[in-house]
Amino acid sequence: MISIPFSGSKRNRYKEVKQIVQDQGYKKVYEAFGGSAVLSVNLFREGIVERAVINDYDRLFDLYPDYLDIKDNLIKKCLEAGFIKSNKRLNDTQREYLQSMIATIDEKYWRLLANNFVFSGKQTGTLKPSDFTYFHNDITTEKQREYLQTVQQMERVSMDYKEFLTEHYKDFDDTTIIILDPPYMNSTQKAYDNRYFFGLSATLKMLQMVKEMQVDFIFFNMIERDVIEVLKVFGFQDFKVSTRRITQTSTSSREDCLAYVRNQFS
Repeated sequence: MISIPFSGSKRNRYKEVKQIVQDQGYKKVYEAFGGSAVLSVNLFREGIVERAVINDYDRLFDLYPDYLDIKDNLIKKCLEAGFIKSNKRLNDTQREYLQSMIATIDEKYWRLLANNFVFSGKQTGTLKPSDFTYFHNDITTEKQREYLQTVQQMERVSMDYKEFLTEHYKDFDDTTIIILDPPYMNSTQKAYDNRYFFGLSATLKMLQMVKEMQVDFIFFNMIERDVIEVLKVFGFQDFKVSTRRITQTSTSSREDCLAYVRNQFS
């Protein structure tokens, strides 16, 4: 499989999702909360599904071509200045040089560049040039360019998830599966700005919507017992849950729960 630095923990669930799709014979996948869309990208790339539609809500892939060129140029300048890839912070002189270059780059690219230049614990928050203090991770762009080529062959839109599901509902049938990876309802446990996350109420509204659509779906969330409880509240009976622990820091981890729900057309 292929992935990009922003694929997160979902890349580790691809084998499970692939098995579900193959076993059940799904031919169309709709990913309502795209992000990197790593699951749909690989299902489509391997020819497992015939149609893959992703909701690139943040328009990540609109930025990607220019971001990759910016990254290549930035890496080139760093290497010319004697930077060596390391898990240790850059020295004062190198940090000053890097931050002076970052300050000249449009802020909309900072979040993407953070993977190579920002400590992992700070990459999800609001960034400023002084946060760019590292030179690490994969400094090439070949794999990301390959990933982008696949995305450009897929159907990609940018809209609210409710609009996305409503827009494509007419195409749903018994060969369709939806992937739902919303901002987690336990979002206060995550190191993110909570304005960008659902909370319980929005999660319940989403599940009500997909239940009425009578289409099978895969639902990701954080805590297994919470996932099971909310599925039961809506009367879902035919579902399987698989949970892993995801390492967050050297001293903490969290659950990552995948629920496969049969909600087929009657």
